[in-house]
Amino acid sequence: MKKLLLMLLTVASLAAFTMPAAAVVLTPEAGAHGNVSSSYATVDGGKVVYNKSPTAFCSVTFNKILEAYGGTLKPEAVAGVPTSYATVIAGKIVFNDHPIAYEPVAYHSIFTAYGFQLSPEDVKAKLGAVDYAKVIDGKIVFTKICVAYSGEGFAEILSAYTLPSTVTVAEESTGRQVTVQDADEACPGTPLGAKVDARGCWTLNTDYMFDFDKSVIKVKYYPFLDELVPVMNRNPGLRVEIQGHTDSTGTIIYNQGLSERRAKAVRTYLIKKGVDASRLTAVGFGKVRPAYSNDTSEGRSKNRRVELKPLLIK
Repeated sequence: MKKLLLMLLTVASLAAFTMPAAAVVLTPEAGAHGNVSSSYATVDGGKVVYNKSPTAFCSVTFNKILEAYGGTLKPEAVAGVPTSYATVIAGKIVFNDHPIAYEPVAYHSIFTAYGFQLSPEDVKAKLGAVDYAKVIDGKIVFTKICVAYSGEGFAEILSAYTLPSTVTVAEESTGRQVTVQDADEACPGTPLGAKVDARGCWTLNTDYMFDFDKSVIKVKYYPFLDELVPVMNRNPGLRVEIQGHTDSTGTIIYNQGLSERRAKAVRTYLIKKGVDASRLTAVGFGKVRPAYSNDTSEGRSKNRRVELKPLLIK
């Protein structure tokens, strides 16, 4: 926790910055030259024309489609996708070559494994006409039926997702420009020089804050969270996204819920201690963004974590 405080105190030495996210779009350039299957989209007259026939794609083809949108699937993220979509053998990703239609929650796990992000606000704004997901009580709820979407349908769904962008921040003391990649492995928004964990991330290990399979913060760890409050008060321009993560044990759906509950527990505690609710958001990523290998007990323990991502400093 002391490492977290040092990280936060470093915030004051940085110039204002935001971490924008880019819309997920298939450009004509990315769709041309056979980069995507014609059963998904073609390029005509410099414009992308999406296929309107529902199609179940094999993951070999779907991988190329998502890469054309700018996504990347890394071996360490494969644990978050259905095993029928991809597995890792000898350190390499192996995709299937059989067309499969998934439930939306499974598609979502695939998209997030490629680095795409979906917010409740974008679901409300962009997916009202698509039978994919809706928002209930501020939470994204996915349709529970296997669906083979058309290229046009996938394009509309993916338009609601965003892909984190690379931005540049300035360190006030030196004026030096530092490029920060807004991706999970790079610990987006972590201020330069912060003393955090081995990955350079601002992380709470949930193994000690919560009992196994629980989302109630242990009373004896209240003082650690209490120390965050005055730091937030001294930095009124700091806004934080509280991100919950789990290891690979259990189902995608269950781990998604557990990660959300733990992130919300941390947010609720800080709000009760006086931090303005508008400065804190809570999201869960379940098991789709492992920071360490889930092949060892130590790695799984480290993956059971809550990360705090600064969104805005001014």
